Order: sequence, then C-alpha cells, then structure tokens
Amino acid sequence: MNQERYHGLDLVRAGAMLLGLLLHVCIFFTPSGRYAPVSGEYQGDPLNEAFLNVIHLFRMQLFFMMAGFFAELVIDKRGMVHLFRDRVKRIVLPFIIGILVLMPVHFFIVNIGGIYDNSLDRMDPVERFTSVLFWGIPAGNKLFQGFQFDLIHFWFLYYLLILYAIHFSFRTIIGAGSLSFVTKAGCLLQFAITHKLGIVSLGLVSFPFQYSLKSVFFRPSGLAAPLNAIAFYLVFYTAGVLLYKNRHLLETICANSIFYLAISVPFCIYIMEPSHRLDGSASVVLDITSWKVTDFNLWYEGIFHNGWNKVLIVFVRAQLSWTMCFASIGLAQRYLNTATPAIRYLADSSYWVYWIHLPITFGLSKLAQQLEYLNSLTKCYIVLVITTLIVYWSYNTFIRFTVLGDYFMGRRKVRSHDPDDPFSVFSMVKQTGPRFALLGLIVYALGSLFHYNTYYQKSAILMESYVARKRATLDTINSFDGIVDQYGNTPLHVVSKRSAGKRRYNPLPILLSKSSRLNERNCYGRTALFTAVRTGNLEDVILLVDAGVDLNIADKYGHTPAHVAAIKTGLRNQLASDNYYEILMLLTDKGADLSVKDYKLRSVPDCLEQFANRRF
Repeated sequence: MNQERYHGLDLVRAGAMLLGLLLHVCIFFTPSGRYAPVSGEYQGDPLNEAFLNVIHLFRMQLFFMMAGFFAELVIDKRGMVHLFRDRVKRIVLPFIIGILVLMPVHFFIVNIGGIYDNSLDRMDPVERFTSVLFWGIPAGNKLFQGFQFDLIHFWFLYYLLILYAIHFSFRTIIGAGSLSFVTKAGCLLQFAITHKLGIVSLGLVSFPFQYSLKSVFFRPSGLAAPLNAIAFYLVFYTAGVLLYKNRHLLETICANSIFYLAISVPFCIYIMEPSHRLDGSASVVLDITSWKVTDFNLWYEGIFHNGWNKVLIVFVRAQLSWTMCFASIGLAQRYLNTATPAIRYLADSSYWVYWIHLPITFGLSKLAQQLEYLNSLTKCYIVLVITTLIVYWSYNTFIRFTVLGDYFMGRRKVRSHDPDDPFSVFSMVKQTGPRFALLGLIVYALGSLFHYNTYYQKSAILMESYVARKRATLDTINSFDGIVDQYGNTPLHVVSKRSAGKRRYNPLPILLSKSSRLNERNCYGRTALFTAVRTGNLEDVILLVDAGVDLNIADKYGHTPAHVAAIKTGLRNQLASDNYYEILMLLTDKGADLSVKDYKLRSVPDCLEQFANRRF
C-alpha cells in the first residue's frame, strides 16, 4: 500500500484529537464516585461515563502511533531538517503560546463566578483576568504557585516534543540504516499483524510499562513527566514508525479490522469496573511513588499490588490498546481512504479544534451543570453541539484562510468566493440542523430514563459533599445515614477527598450533625478519617476526631489513619511532608494506637522510619 497521501490515517490522527472534545464534555456529566474531581454533576449519566472510559482506553496511544508514522513519512520524503523546522513551527510555537496565554484564560473561565473554586474570590472581573494573564507575572500575582506546571490538555504536545527528540536523536545516531533492533522490532510487528492472535505479543511489549503507571487510566501530569509514562507512549510511537517502514502491513490490518473490533467490544464493556476498583484499592504507598525525574521515589508496594488481579486487568487493557488502535486504522483505511472534501476538512481542522476547545467545553459544562431541570445526557449533548459550533466558527474565521492556518494546518486554504461554502457554520447548521434536533429528542428521552434511575440513589448529596456548590442541597436532608456510592463511600468519605483550600464552604460540619455512622467503612475497609488523613485535610481530621470517630480502624492492608499519615510524611515535598507529620502528631496526641501492625507487620513508627526516614 504505497500511496502519496494516507487520507484514512490522516483522519485517524484527526479523530484521536477530535475525540478529546467529546471526552472533555462527557467527563462533566458522569455519575458521582468515579470522576468527582472534575465532574460536579449531581446525577450523572452512565452513557457519558461509557464514552469516557472507552475513549481513555486507546485514544492517546492511537494518536502517538500516528505521530510516529507521519514523522517517519516526512523524514523519508523530505528529510529530518524539514521535519525539524515543520515541528518547531507547528508544535513548539503553538505549545508555548498555549501555556502562556490559553492556559491562564482557561483557568479564568472555569473559575469565573467561583462555582467550585475560591481562588479568585474577592476580586472584580478585571482583577481576576489580570491576575491570570501570562500567569499573573505582570501583576506580581503568586496565585499560580504550584499550579503553573499543570499543562492541562497541552500535555500531549509536550510529550510529542519529547518523543520527537528521542526519534531525532535515534535517527542521528544510527542514520537511516538498518540496525538489528529496528529489524527485529519490524519482524515482531510483522508477526503480530500477519497472525491474528500474534497481536498478543504487542500486548506483552507494552504491558510492563502500563503496569508501572500509577493509574490504569494513566492521567498525565505537567512538565515533570514520569519516565514510565513517556516510555509507555514511546512504545506506540515506535510502532507507528515501524508501521511506516512496513506499510505493506496496512493491507493486512484492513483485512483484520473487523476481527480486531469484534474481540475488543466485550472487553471494552466489562473491563471498566475492575479498572476503577483496581485504582481505588491500591495501597496508600502508591501516593508517594513517583517516576518523575524531579521526584524519583519508587516503592514496591506502590507498583505491585492486588496480585494477579492487577496483572490480568492491566494486560487486558494493554491488549485493548492495540486491538482498538488497529481496528481504527484498518477501518479508516478500508472505508475512508479517499480525499473527499469532508474528510480533508475534518483532518485540517482537528489540530485547532483540540488546541482551542478546553476553555469552551469546561466553561459551558460548568454552566450547564446549574440547569437542574435537564437530565445529564441532554446537557452533555447541548454543550457538545454548542461547543462544536463555536470552535468550527473560530476555525473558519481565524484559521482556515489566514496565516494561522500555516501553523495549525501546515498550509492555509485559498478562500473560495462561493457564497454556498458547504463548510461554513451556517451551511453545516442548515444541512444537519433537523437531524441534530431529532437526535436531541432521542437523547432527551434516553437521558430521562437514566435520570429516573439515578435520582433515587441520592447521588446529588454525594456530589455536593465534594464540590460544595449549593449548601441548600445538604440542608434539606434529615439524615445522611445509608447514602453510599457504588464503592461504599458515604458523604463523610466524599467530603474529605477534596482539598480544603478549594472549597466554597466546608460541608463536613453539616454532614457530622446528621450522621450517626461515623465509622462506616467503604469496600476497601477505609473510614472517612482514613480518607481525610490521606487527602491531608488537617481541619477535617480535627472535626472527625472531635466527633468521636475510631482512630484505629485499618483498611485491607492493615493501614490505620496513623499509618497513612506516617507513610505520606515520606512525600518529597517538604511542605506536604510536614503537614502529614503534623496530622500524625495530632492522632498520636488523641490516642491513636501506634503499635498496630499492618500486612507487612509494620507499626506506625516502623512506617515513619521506612518511608519518611523520620522518628518520633
């Protein structure tokens, strides 16, 4: 399959970026319990959660695989110098502008009105904007201390630059010649593709890297990128490079694409719940385990936990990464490998859509969450439609025919004088409006069924306990006893998961006044006090201890709240470490039993010495 342009693969790369728009809307309308840190929706919808989970399985692996394929293609056709110049223009510059300008604007938009965050309190709109513009440096604002290295959705550009640097270095060292490693890796890829079940071998290759990640959902971090996360994505980037060198294999991938999809679907459905439980049940030692160069702190218990269950779950997820990637590639090459105007339009617009969409999706989603008379699925659909209109209007207006198109498309388009441009927002709305209106009615009906089912689970109470958005939601409840999520977390558990410094108010006193089961344990054996200590909320710990909770209830690892404080004193951040040590001293003063042994027969002093190198 030697062709001048791979339209199907170009669309696959575009699709991986465009799925980010769907993902960053769905995440705000999921049920409580799984994505509370970014959700905030009182009821939530299981269909949004299903979309989110499946997208997370393979999307970024697919993107980096395509990035490797096209990088090698450009080197082959035009040389490394051309690729270097092109990527500086199209990746480095948008990345720098994004983190200097768009990220602060994003922070401003999602926090305006203080719906979930108190960081911009006591400021008028002008002060709020100047405090975030260029990270507040011109205004002398220290608001972003500790936040400034969060790259939000630009992390993928940062990782891509790292992978390009590795690619360039490798090519420079070995040249364009055939190294034994390249030859052997190419043979492995050929075996995996030409034999249907050979794809298991690729799962074995990526498995160790995926197993080492702190979360099976591998949430990326900021500038201090974990080495194992880079290595994990490098595996898929390298596979893309090798796929280009063995592009005759695309025909076999096309032929097997239905097979790849068919074997993926049942596992995509049933792998999600075990994945969430695996993350939730990990030892607290996971919290101090880090692969970052700036905080390299590896602990056996933070990596190897849950025995063969983790091995099985991670291997299935590793396998799904490959089968879903190859299914996407094969189906696109098989059915969409033509240069139709619509395919070219989607491919050309995808980079800009991903680059600009996050402040819009986050801002609109948080506003839509206030519309309590609509079900979650309908709100998600409305936000998705409005966001799509806005971002494509901005693309047609500012990118498609302007100099910015040279950066986000490679080359701007020549403006057509045809008044009936099929890709103007007006034309697209005119053509698709009735269909989307009909689909909206179907979405509303389906969402209403889901809403009816979740309403009686009182998920609004659990979510309000976390987001602290509207106090009246808690005031109307006579008793919080018996309200739990699917993991056994009570409102007392949930409230302590959120950093105290971000709350609009502290719901814990309200919850304590109407709760009698203060020592209730979730499915991992952890109490609300355990959660409060793990989060590091000293005020919550004091409130719970004063309310009379049991200080010595241990989880399945035998870790009591005092063990947790001792272990997390081992954090490399001195301020955080001192905070946990203060919590440990508080628990000690209140009578916590420090002699309780955990599953490794360690007392609290033993854990303090082993993980934090401190002593009482």
